[in-house]
Amino acid sequence: MEENCVFCSIVAGHTHAWKILETETTLAFLDAHPVGLYHTLIIPKAHYTNIFTVPQEVLADTIETVRQVSLLYHEKLGLDNLHVFNNSGRLALQSVFHLHFHILPRYPDDGNNFPRFTHYHLTDRFEEMVEALK
Repeated sequence: MEENCVFCSIVAGHTHAWKILETETTLAFLDAHPVGLYHTLIIPKAHYTNIFTVPQEVLADTIETVRQVSLLYHEKLGLDNLHVFNNSGRLALQSVFHLHFHILPRYPDDGNNFPRFTHYHLTDRFEEMVEALK
């Protein structure tokens, strides 16, 4: 547990959260700063800063909880559309440095335009980009 981490405080029971699902290793709860209805965060209970520091088995458990919450929302709320995303690092707008995934349900005419910035000129660099990964 990280001393100044709000998510660790939630896991420890020191800070209240509206829990949706809890497993032995993960926790899903409503985002305290929701962008829309049922905006949910899924975290590993153990503290890992981001996608770069989490062990594979913990990540697998966390993603399975993302799937379980998504299925719950589909079954109970009839949700067929949602965004699942993670922000890792300050430049990616991570604000709480405890690994977490967002589930952001989408509704007809919700007015919530998830950021989509297309830069078609980057397709000219695809060969170079793939080559850099070899």
